[in-house]
Amino acid sequence: FIMSSLKKSSAPPRVAQPPVLSEAPARVYGTVEPAGREVMVSPPMTKRVVEIYVKEGDAVKQGQRLCDLESNVEQTQVELAEARVGAAQKSLEISTDELNRIKSLFSRQIDSEYKYTQAQLQNALELKRLKVANNELDVAKAQLEQCVLRSPIEGIVYKFDIRLGETLQAGDNTRIILGTSDLWVRLAVESFWRDTIREGAVCKVLDSETREYLGTGKVISRVQYMGRRNFRTEDVQERFDTKFQEVVLELKPEKKPIPIGLSVV
Repeated sequence: FIMSSLKKSSAPPRVAQPPVLSEAPARVYGTVEPAGREVMVSPPMTKRVVEIYVKEGDAVKQGQRLCDLESNVEQTQVELAEARVGAAQKSLEISTDELNRIKSLFSRQIDSEYKYTQAQLQNALELKRLKVANNELDVAKAQLEQCVLRSPIEGIVYKFDIRLGETLQAGDNTRIILGTSDLWVRLAVESFWRDTIREGAVCKVLDSETREYLGTGKVISRVQYMGRRNFRTEDVQERFDTKFQEVVLELKPEKKPIPIGLSVV
């Protein structure tokens, strides 16, 4: 025992080998989102919902009607603007006929140059009035169109928290969320792993809470800017002063549909 102890004590100390980072798995957190990110649709004015045309999960085309908002006032403004345009057109027709009549008389030196000039000015005035009336009609129609919420993209309705008869607040972009059918995962890669995750790399994607296997993701882009995030993850070793690089994976789900906004690792 003494001889064995002496041999052990006289042996040179073992130097711990540093880990090989190229072989260590990188664990980073991210969020599932539609390819190209979500598109939020919000009303430009506070209005009551009077008609609904879609539901969650529906596929929609660009420009497709999602819902109608109350538009009695805007419809009345369009009708009044159309009436003003009609009146301006009639006045212009009368003014044009009068101008042609006076022009004919003036050419035969029956009427004075003063009347001919006045008729020209009146006709130009009526033409401007018609142009203003048409512009007012365009504005009224644009205000009426704002009462119709349409899909800005071709994709899927992921969230449609709208009920008939309720009032939508102007700028509320949390009620209607659209996106494409293809999925991305947007990761926040700590600077420590920056050189480990490269474009074209294929990663395993797991549910950050249950660790359930969801599928694979291929790195398709890396943002060149390194910045800080304004939220924290479940990683207890994450530091507040750590910088992150934004990395996007093209997600290939294994089986079931994956909800938008799911936190993954």
